[in-house]
Amino acid sequence: MLAIHSIHRKLALIAYMSMDRDGNMIIGEPELRLIMPLLRANLDLVRRIDELKELAYTAQVAGDMAWVQEVCQKIDEMEAKLV
Repeated sequence: MLAIHSIHRKLALIAYMSMDRDGNMIIGEPELRLIMPLLRANLDLVRRIDELKELAYTAQVAGDMAWVQEVCQKIDEMEAKLV
């Protein structure tokens, strides 16, 4: 299953609604006001997942498999909420 986060669905909807008949995106001030908080939320989401993956790698390099499992469990929990 391909997970699509609600942030991405909202961005896609705004993009779709902002297209003209030729498929060109027309982004005005109202659209930007809708998009900016979504882009910030997306940035936070990507950062959190990337930080956890880096932490899991660090734990693996350190040879601490209990720590790896703990971090991977947090990643799994986050990814389960992405749909």
